[in-house]
Amino acid sequence: MSTNQLRTAISAAFMAILLSALILSSCSFFPGEKNRDSDELAVNIVIEDNENLILSQNIFNTSYNNDVTLSLKAKEGYKITGCDYKDYNIKKTSDIYEITLFNVKYSTVVSIQTAKSDIQIKYELNSPTDEKTSQTFTEYPDATHIKLNTAIYSDDYFINGYTLAGWNTAPDQSGADICLGGRIGFDSGENSKVLYGSYVKWTDAALFTYEENNGFITITGYNPENINLIQEKKLVVPQKIGGKSVTYVSDNAFDGFKADIDILVLPPCLKTVGKAAFKNCTFSEIILYDSLENVSDYSFEGCNNLRTLRINAATKPVYCGTYYATFPDKIDYLESIKKHFPDNRTLVLFSGSSTRFGYDSPMLEQAFQDIKVANMGVFAYTNAMPQMDLILSYMQEGDILLDSPEFDASRRQFCVLNKFDDKFFNLIEENYCLMEKLDLRNYTGVFSAFNEYLLVRRGMEKRSYDLSPSDYDENFNKIAQKSYNAQGDYILFRPNATDDAPVFDLPVDYLVSAFPESYVDSLNRQAQKFTDKGITFLFTYAPRNIQAISSESTYEKRMELDNYFKESLSFPVISDIEDSLYEGRYLFETDNHLSTEGAQIRTKRIIEELKPFLQ
Repeated sequence: MSTNQLRTAISAAFMAILLSALILSSCSFFPGEKNRDSDELAVNIVIEDNENLILSQNIFNTSYNNDVTLSLKAKEGYKITGCDYKDYNIKKTSDIYEITLFNVKYSTVVSIQTAKSDIQIKYELNSPTDEKTSQTFTEYPDATHIKLNTAIYSDDYFINGYTLAGWNTAPDQSGADICLGGRIGFDSGENSKVLYGSYVKWTDAALFTYEENNGFITITGYNPENINLIQEKKLVVPQKIGGKSVTYVSDNAFDGFKADIDILVLPPCLKTVGKAAFKNCTFSEIILYDSLENVSDYSFEGCNNLRTLRINAATKPVYCGTYYATFPDKIDYLESIKKHFPDNRTLVLFSGSSTRFGYDSPMLEQAFQDIKVANMGVFAYTNAMPQMDLILSYMQEGDILLDSPEFDASRRQFCVLNKFDDKFFNLIEENYCLMEKLDLRNYTGVFSAFNEYLLVRRGMEKRSYDLSPSDYDENFNKIAQKSYNAQGDYILFRPNATDDAPVFDLPVDYLVSAFPESYVDSLNRQAQKFTDKGITFLFTYAPRNIQAISSESTYEKRMELDNYFKESLSFPVISDIEDSLYEGRYLFETDNHLSTEGAQIRTKRIIEELKPFLQ
């Protein structure tokens, strides 16, 4: 018998003995033996043999009713996906998986579940110094999205004197630049990527005035005589000064800072940026992390050159698998259309959730053979302007956008305000790189909205980028069938309602007075961005339960509103307002989400209305 065979036999015998002991102990309902050195009951956790694991030990000890954390490593090309213990949490740091088993009461054998990964992303630190130059990290993401997320920040990536500002596809930093946690595409047949750390050198600590508070550094200002220490027009706030983490930039710290800088880099350990901290500074780009806790528009008051915001992920996402997370997936699909169907025009369907529920995109593609459809509807209660600006960047001459603003969120849907809100960051959480495509000079409220977003998500359950919204229903229940098709329609079967009554007591006004001239002007300006690029911009009405409109919205008033839009909007209104008002039986669980049959009825009508523009 070989040494390996002997080991296997011994291991199998031990497992059999342990299992027998466990059965006996469970029959007597006795949790374990008392620890010789204490009165606590000892509990043993044995890891079942798995050839895809690298184990330094396979027995872990704890006490009765305690938690135990198993530190495990998978073989190259494999990943740990879970275990068979009933209540556990799994966390990955570098290549080590930490599985915490909660409230362990009995000695038990735990089976660790592993899977071969078809895709890998390797990370080279690409250190500017000699430190850690040979160290690499590999992750094995699931292929649950068209483009896959890169690694978020970890202390493993820390290099003294430098801040990790992003990932790059080339070792000399000449390739594609990606924010931490941002998405990267794989070509057909490609199953691996190598990304290189993009590090920026800290600005010399002699530039800053600072004080120590409870072991952390607060930057209070700067030394004007040391402005010449700034290199390459980058103000890089150090992660550490004197070996202690920089967590706070005080109010007015850099107010009046006259140095000519292009980029401000804030470290992942920073928690607070005070009011007027960088007032009237000249930089055009900020790089920061979502580990920040306190920031507002006042932090960067008067920074009129500021155009670009890079958000690096340092915390795990919380909205993965929800309808918010459909937005990056839909953007990825929209982008992929031109790559895979370069000769086809793209029809983009846009508004809020009524669009997610409101179309049958394959039916549209069947009717118009040269058209590929992208359903970009997600959520109406966030400003439509930045969403539409992002969508515009992926469209080209000859494409079509069909907009159907939801009247119960009219200010947001008609792009009346350019102010950000926290829900927009919910939409882009799975790909912060999207933020870099927006020119901040066109918007207000960006940093205050970001702060609200960070505050709301702080106590929420952390999730994995690998989760796909198509594996969950609208209420985040795991399902067997897909809930979204490739085009972005919500396709779970939705039965008709049992009656026509409205679901909510929230009647909406279909009155001219509810849509003042400023609303029309705002949407006309937004549409002009598309038409200037050679894109056809069309308007239809969002579906609604006819009983969920206000009593003042009589037939005559609705006709008046329909004529008002057709005369005042600078682009075609392809539908009649009455066709958008449905009997309640064709709605599903709300007053503007169509049932499966309702979506088919609407799509057939929209096909006829689109024919003059698409044929």
